[in-house]
Amino acid sequence: MYLLMTGLYENISALQNVEGLTFLYRAPKIELGPLNIGTIASDYQATFRLGDADALELAKKTRGYSFAFQVLGYFRWEEADDACKAEALSRQYLDEYAYEKIWAELSRGDRRVLYGIAQVHSGSIAEIRELLNMTSNEFSPYRQRLMRKGVISGGERGYVRILLPFFDQYVLANYDLG
Repeated sequence: MYLLMTGLYENISALQNVEGLTFLYRAPKIELGPLNIGTIASDYQATFRLGDADALELAKKTRGYSFAFQVLGYFRWEEADDACKAEALSRQYLDEYAYEKIWAELSRGDRRVLYGIAQVHSGSIAEIRELLNMTSNEFSPYRQRLMRKGVISGGERGYVRILLPFFDQYVLANYDLG
């Protein structure tokens, strides 16, 4: 028997720890990273009859996030004559059906750190820490927690970036400075 699941990391983690579902904890897991941008571009190109550059641009907007791949594709299909409207509807859909949930489950400190990351376009941890007036020891636990949740990546030493497409704009619009 195989079980294929997708979802937010912490929700899947919580599900595997539910009493009576211990088989999920013992089952081998394969965690998948972001989807391949080239493959997404090829799919968009074939489906929407786009040129190479347009298909690649659309694919890059997903940042490899599988839900965004589906949502952008769906709205691009529905709004074939208006790419701007398709993107706006995609952003709204992602906000309502993914980002609001993610945001609601973050601590105040997580939100503050994400706000700093969204403001510093270079992704430099030193610049983010300076903006937030945080030491390395203060910043590191938030960085690790946000990486575990799949919200940011820290693959390049000294830099972080938000993994979810358009989530930086969501953070900037929803962070309460008060």
